[in-house]
Amino acid sequence: MKQKIHNSGKRKKIPAIREPLAEYRAETGPVITVDAVGRMVLPKKIRDHYPSHRFEVREAKGHIELVPVKPLRSLLGILPDLDIEEVYRDHERDVALEDAE
Repeated sequence: MKQKIHNSGKRKKIPAIREPLAEYRAETGPVITVDAVGRMVLPKKIRDHYPSHRFEVREAKGHIELVPVKPLRSLLGILPDLDIEEVYRDHERDVALEDAE
């Protein structure tokens, strides 16, 4: 917070003014704020562009990145020849062999 110096030499806090933690830079995109409990709201245009509601937060040198996390259902059908019943049978056979040892 900025502080104001009075004639007495003491600093008085001015609660309505906040100093940004980041450096000032040329306008490159929307600026969002973080509230007191850490929530932030992404602009609708950005939310609509990504189908995910979950993001991985990465801290990089001097900035933060939000990377959309794909839902598991997006992976369905990626391996069309996969027989899930055969996978279960193989797993049960492997478990039985390990138990026998």
